[in-house]
Amino acid sequence: VSITDLYKCTSSGWNAFFVKKKKKECTKLDELLLTSSGSSSNKIKGDPYIEGGSPGAVAGLSYLDLDNPAGNSRIYTSWAASVTDYPTVIKKKLTPLYDLVKEVPCSSVKKHYLKQAIEEYIAENDPCKCQPCQNGGEAAVEGTQCVCYCKPYTFGAACELGTLVQDQPGIVDGQWSCWSSWSPCSGGRKSRSRTCNNPSPRGGGKACLGEQHESKACEDEELQHLRLIEPHCFDLSINPTEFCSSPPLLENGFVQNAENSYPVGKNIVYACKHGYSLVGDPVAKCHSNLQWQVGERYCQETACLLPNLEGGLQGEPWKPVYEIGERITLSCPHGMHLEGADSILCEPSLKWSPDVKTIQCKRPVPSVKTEVTDPKCQPWEKVYQSQCVCKMPYECGPSLDICATDQRTKRSTPLTVCKMHALECMGRKYSLTSAENCKVPQAAEIPCGSCRSWEKCNVSSNICICDEDVLCEEGGAQVCAAMSGSAAHQTMTECEVGLLRCRGETVTLVSIRP
Repeated sequence: VSITDLYKCTSSGWNAFFVKKKKKECTKLDELLLTSSGSSSNKIKGDPYIEGGSPGAVAGLSYLDLDNPAGNSRIYTSWAASVTDYPTVIKKKLTPLYDLVKEVPCSSVKKHYLKQAIEEYIAENDPCKCQPCQNGGEAAVEGTQCVCYCKPYTFGAACELGTLVQDQPGIVDGQWSCWSSWSPCSGGRKSRSRTCNNPSPRGGGKACLGEQHESKACEDEELQHLRLIEPHCFDLSINPTEFCSSPPLLENGFVQNAENSYPVGKNIVYACKHGYSLVGDPVAKCHSNLQWQVGERYCQETACLLPNLEGGLQGEPWKPVYEIGERITLSCPHGMHLEGADSILCEPSLKWSPDVKTIQCKRPVPSVKTEVTDPKCQPWEKVYQSQCVCKMPYECGPSLDICATDQRTKRSTPLTVCKMHALECMGRKYSLTSAENCKVPQAAEIPCGSCRSWEKCNVSSNICICDEDVLCEEGGAQVCAAMSGSAAHQTMTECEVGLLRCRGETVTLVSIRP
């Protein structure tokens, strides 16, 4: 089947002499399409490469119905129409750096000067200042050094070694020298020139492309235009524009497209963060008295906030806000059971139902009939077949962060007290070292759900913070520590050490054992 046959089969028209031949060509094309797709029906599946369009329309283009050309055309038309709503960038375009200068005082003038500075910088680093490369090599500037990019099978600092394979030796294309300095103004214009001698064309090589001479007006026309429309950017005797201070803060809101300065007459628009909607006038204006003219406005909740889950209660999904009608599925850590509802609902009142205070995780009460009781294990141990065995480090719960050195590899690693005990329980040897040798996570980096015994969850930021009211009744493992300014060592629990550090006191861990 040829391209001509394909065109004849897909084009419209009628001729009594060619009906039979055309039908034969179309039959051959149909058979070829069916064979290549591995399908036995007249609806074949392909694997087209498509950019843009709605997912449904894209999926429709994967099938071709040989018995329904009009239907195929409708599917294509539907996809083409959806590209407007689901566009995809297929060809990216770089934008000059100076285009980023905007929304600042005298932005047009600053953009013009930045453009000139970039052009001058590029001219100063132009390869025209480099010595010509040999064997057709191309000169370039890297940093402050001239380098040569050599053609295949040539090498050396100036590409002087090796043999040209793709081009004939002895042929040298011409390259421009650097532009001369601008001439003195004459008749309101100035000029400059360059020469095609860096190197000159030899052996039938190509001449330089571009103009040898260039002229322009002595006065920068764009700068003259800017002097007319923004004279205050040039004349220091003109009073500068007056500005308001930063706009008033909006609780649970922000200023759209915030700037560094706000001149008199500038309007700003407030918006609320996700989960809130703005009630009142969103616009504020910088008044001539340098005060903000602001109407009544506030951000009102439109979603349920993250609930405060305590006592090991865990929720899924976990996110900052929840829309009305969304649910959180509740669960408990291993070894505890859920008492109460297994999910809570965000109601139109923006309250959770049922109240999370009525739901809690509890440990199962041991049966009275059971005579054999599990042994009481250390925090770094677990019960296996009625015996305490070493935990794997990843089985440890939240514990005090430390920095320890592996005695075998001499490598410092961030661990926790529980993990170090677990590793030593399995026969590894570690020693405590200074925290500067490890990147030990700070409390502000720990998300809710992983809070330690001396911390609690800050619902608004979803991070763990110090719990000043904690009593450290279940304080974790006992350790040996020293307070700042005291040479005496004290036995403390992990919770007590963590709480003291939270309060700003310096506590050094001497040993992970009391």
